[in-house]
Amino acid sequence: MRLESKVALITGGYGGMGRASSRLFSKEGATVVVAGRSEERGTALVKEINDGGGKAHFVQLDITHQEQWTAAVEYVEEKIGSLHILMNIVGSNAMSKFPEIDIDEWNKIFEINVVGTLRGIQTCAPLIKESGGGSIVNIGSVGGITGNFSTGYSASKWALEGLSRSAAYLYADWGIRCNVIQPGWIETDLTASMSSNPLMKKMTKHTMNTTVLLRRSGKAEEIANTALFLASDESSYITGTDIVVDGGWFSAAPYLGNERTHHMLGVLKEKEKVEEFLDHFH
Repeated sequence: MRLESKVALITGGYGGMGRASSRLFSKEGATVVVAGRSEERGTALVKEINDGGGKAHFVQLDITHQEQWTAAVEYVEEKIGSLHILMNIVGSNAMSKFPEIDIDEWNKIFEINVVGTLRGIQTCAPLIKESGGGSIVNIGSVGGITGNFSTGYSASKWALEGLSRSAAYLYADWGIRCNVIQPGWIETDLTASMSSNPLMKKMTKHTMNTTVLLRRSGKAEEIANTALFLASDESSYITGTDIVVDGGWFSAAPYLGNERTHHMLGVLKEKEKVEEFLDHFH
């Protein structure tokens, strides 16, 4: 098993990507600490994992409160004794955009997406060091490597990239690696409510078909698989970087949308044929 004898703390561990990661990490031998605000959802997942032969615990955690981070890490140290993996998933996608940005709303987004992750890294790193080192996996977004209509969200995810690379730099000698997963459109509890709307579902399908190389949205399990790789020793020489998991949207969207909508490759082929025809007469 790829995470045998490891201990992993996952924020938002019962949400879409969190639930998939908690289940997979447990299956691969890790003791999973499911962290989040909802005791009901967290304990339900922990029971499922434990009933299935895995090892899991729940800790109450609002990532914006330092005292809750401190209590969570103290719980892990007292009850389990070590910590090797921190996966930061909790984030806000609240809308805050130009030309009228509410600074209070902007600060709330940064408090969750950047400061909350900062608190987690700083609080967990000493125990990870004492446990022999390990891996920090942060969940960003393709909105954090491109421009995005949601100004606060995009800016915070760009900041998360810088935070993560700085953590990789400064914690390297502690035996701690830090990397970012940059997801595209992933089917989660949050997006499911949006996709259930018939109009949104139709628009999403069209968008996936015209701008994503693989012509579909991603699954939470595909993020979990990437996180497993970054959390395990298989990625032992990877730190301070990111992995984009978006079906090829980031690398191809500007050209792909034009091609699949207007069939530009076909137009270019016809243009070549016309030019060859004209050259024949020249």
